[in-house]
Amino acid sequence: MAAIPLLFCPIPSSLHPDHEAVGKSTELWLDTMGFTEDAERRKRLLAIGAHEFVCRIARDAESTTGLELASQWLCSMLTLDDEWDTGRLSRDPSRVLTIAATLLAVINSSNSHPSEADRYVASVRDVFSRARAWAPALSVKRWADSQLESFMGAATIVAYRTERRSMTLSEYLTIGPLDRGSRSCIELIEVCERTAIPQSQLDSPRVHALTQAAKFLVLVAADVYSFRREDDHGALESNIVDVLQRHLACSQEQALLEAAALHDRTMCLFLRLADRTSRRAGAELQRYITQLSNLVSGNLEWGFTSARYTERTPGSLPAAERAERPADGRLTPPPYPEIAWWWDQLW
Repeated sequence: MAAIPLLFCPIPSSLHPDHEAVGKSTELWLDTMGFTEDAERRKRLLAIGAHEFVCRIARDAESTTGLELASQWLCSMLTLDDEWDTGRLSRDPSRVLTIAATLLAVINSSNSHPSEADRYVASVRDVFSRARAWAPALSVKRWADSQLESFMGAATIVAYRTERRSMTLSEYLTIGPLDRGSRSCIELIEVCERTAIPQSQLDSPRVHALTQAAKFLVLVAADVYSFRREDDHGALESNIVDVLQRHLACSQEQALLEAAALHDRTMCLFLRLADRTSRRAGAELQRYITQLSNLVSGNLEWGFTSARYTERTPGSLPAAERAERPADGRLTPPPYPEIAWWWDQLW
């Protein structure tokens, strides 16, 4: 089997000091919501280490309140994601869309579907009700809106799988960030840390490019560290390694190296864009750049140490191995027009 390459990221990552308390709170919530009635499911859910992910990407949160609700939400959604990827709904796009529509209705209005007893409905109702009482209205609204992207991406992948249709590289670059919930992760940090950067600053071309690059780094890193798991389950439809292997007509090993090189090239862009953007940034934008940096680094650290993707023992926290230098450090755009415009914002 091809070796998983190291990825370049010089941004340090650390855990929120109260991560253990967040983990215990998440475990109790999962028991209460009925996610852990089966012993094997309980073991698998706790092995995810969702609280570790949240406590890395939102490590500057002043309280555990947002971290707890985010960790709980992530556990429930990763469980649902497994059902859509490899479980009972993995080839039923119409059913996925029906479930997604119901969840979106409840996310946007806690009073919707009051008689619905489904545990996923109950979990999002609980989490978003608490989020509205905790975080700024704008950050919660953005987080709620981002779920539409995530669910649409997931349903699209299920449709591809059902039709046995391979994804082109262009399609991957468009759909992949939706399926991986990259935008949702950004909004999640703002909820945990109770911030909401003004939309006018997000709309700046350079900040927009920086945000897109961060989302792409989350996507590619997730694909690389979940490659073996998805390969074992025959669920590579939306994995960049499989897409590049077909696009470049190369071996699986070479495709992994190409994915790592594209990740590292984008990382170098992200670092340069973050530096240039921060030079004239006010406090709110500086905080947002830090949040994106924590997301990029925290996601990488969690992915290479989470028992969801590795064989490590839950509770142990080995440091992820990172490449000392980028496999591709060029500051010129790759030959993919869907993302090449990000590099234009360097000048």
